[in-house]
Order: sequence, then C-alpha cells, then structure tokens
Amino acid sequence: MEFRPDGTLVEWALGRADVPEARPAGRWEPNGLITRSSGGSARIIKAEPDRLEIIWQD
Repeated sequence: MEFRPDGTLVEWALGRADVPEARPAGRWEPNGLITRSSGGSARIIKAEPDRLEIIWQD
C-alpha cells in the first residue's frame, strides 16, 4: 500500500510474472478512514513504525 500526501491510496498487487501492478486508487483521511474506488472501506486501528493494522469492511 502506498499512502500519498495528496490523500490518494494505491494498493499494489502481484500481476503477471510477479510484477507489481497498481489496483484502482482509493482515498485515505488523516482520521484513519480508507475508501476504495472499487468499493469497500477500512479503518486504520493502529500505526507503529514497523506495523500497520487495518480493519477492512467490504
């Protein structure tokens, strides 16, 4: 996952030949709310320097 400063979110998935490819962009907010453009949402529940915990709600 890539959280960009402008509030966009890019989810990276393995594509053909194990090459990362971007999925449709979503949005994130400083309050921890994440929305996917393909549908669904999530909330960041814990953020540490080496770990990010997210609850997905599809």
